[in-house]
Amino acid sequence: MAHLSFILFPGFPMLPYALAREALALANRMAGETLFTCDTRVPGHGQSQASNGAVMAPDRPDWGDPEKVDLGLVLCGDQVPGRIPNGFQSFLRQIDAAGGRLGGVETGTLILARIGHLDGRRAVLVRGEDGDRDEVFAGLQPSERPYVLDDRRLTVAGGVAAGDALCAWIAETASPALADEVARALATGRVRTHAATATEAPAEPSDPVIAEMEARMRAHLADPLPLSELADSLGLSRKALRGRCMRALGAKPSDHYLTLRLQHGAELLRHTAMPVSDIARQSGFDTLAGFSRSIRNTLGVSPSAVRKMARAARMVAKYA
Repeated sequence: MAHLSFILFPGFPMLPYALAREALALANRMAGETLFTCDTRVPGHGQSQASNGAVMAPDRPDWGDPEKVDLGLVLCGDQVPGRIPNGFQSFLRQIDAAGGRLGGVETGTLILARIGHLDGRRAVLVRGEDGDRDEVFAGLQPSERPYVLDDRRLTVAGGVAAGDALCAWIAETASPALADEVARALATGRVRTHAATATEAPAEPSDPVIAEMEARMRAHLADPLPLSELADSLGLSRKALRGRCMRALGAKPSDHYLTLRLQHGAELLRHTAMPVSDIARQSGFDTLAGFSRSIRNTLGVSPSAVRKMARAARMVAKYA
């Protein structure tokens, strides 16, 4: 069993933290056993506020058991502390001495560099908004890659690269096949299980922002929200929302919205006696022709055929 300790400095980036936690949870779920455990720690042992305003209390209010940590991952945002706590530094040294790996996300990489843990190594280095661009570190070989997993170090630029980085660590620690499954689940925002069927409700996207986007879309299927308004309500630009949606769901927001509306329309066709024209309106279409064309393009048959096939399936199930 491998153990990861998240070390959260004030202003730590929430998205990489959430993705890393999700990657570990997915790995355990897919493996059917607990392969990975984790805890959170905070310098000073108090609460730490994330970049999105969320306040996290540490799981452990101490620097104990460094020999049990397989990966100590330091997360820090733009506000890099001027003074790096001695207890924290000692904790990292003990992890390293016991054979564990040290890692940094965003300016967590800068903290590792400043206390000498990246000397002579190839690594990602994020200096932050106020970082000294002329600050030099002995023998450090900066990499432009999103992450580097190299010689008992893991350095990550931030954002969605954290999910990819954790998958690389999972591949090395547990199994490449398991890591591939986790990466696929993170990319689609869905978890594949052998027991799942097409009639079951889809899992909620793993990205909390995209989950909220989908919830708002579902609340406005009959009266679709303009994408600019949807993006604004989530605190993102349209471009940022599109990029995030592509990473989480593999589809643009407009395409995902259309898919949800068509799924809703198909369900009404299968399970209600509503006129097709009313179903079209309930699915956000101005015209019956537009709804019928979209259903045919998606399902390969007309709305009336969808309804007939559903009735036939119920009859077969009743007498089988």
